[in-house]
Amino acid sequence: MVTSMAPNTSILERSVIQKGKVFVRAGEENSRAYVIQNGEAIAFTLQDDQKVEVAHFGPGAIIGELGLVSDELSILSYEALTLCTVVTVTRQEFQKRLARTDKNISTIMEHAVNKIKYYENIEIRKALKAAEIDETAYLLMNNLLKGISSYDKKLKYENAILPPLNSLIKAIKGLRKSQRSEDTALDVEGNNAETPEEETPPTL
Repeated sequence: MVTSMAPNTSILERSVIQKGKVFVRAGEENSRAYVIQNGEAIAFTLQDDQKVEVAHFGPGAIIGELGLVSDELSILSYEALTLCTVVTVTRQEFQKRLARTDKNISTIMEHAVNKIKYYENIEIRKALKAAEIDETAYLLMNNLLKGISSYDKKLKYENAILPPLNSLIKAIKGLRKSQRSEDTALDVEGNNAETPEEETPPTL
């Protein structure tokens, strides 16, 4: 099934991706971008064979756009959370259109690609870190930084605050767990001490 995006332009492919299908895999070359028309998808990476979600996408989002301008291997995998209808743009088709634009546009595109790569790596690091961060630490940090609108400044404070805050929260929870274990052990000992030993009847 195909759809025309605009008059006098090439025909772009529209396709359906089944729920649960991984349509871009990390470590493999991807030469297509996907524009989601309907449905939801996620970007994820693996840590110790566990899936760590990096980003969530819905209608209107574009996935895999770096594959249109770079032959580097994908650093993320993408999976359809629901049945997705997408419009597919191939690298060949995109390069044809780019060749017809002004050189300044191509230069801007190169800078945009480098920024996308930079922020993509930031999001991956944040997702991996989040998988190891206690939820309470995240809630406290978000409350502390909620008045800061600058992304770069917020990221700077987050990197400075989150690691020690996470260690503190984990230490407190570990201490409480240890205390509860000790209290339970003392209760068991106390109950055993209060239970009288059964007397053995005399032998006739």
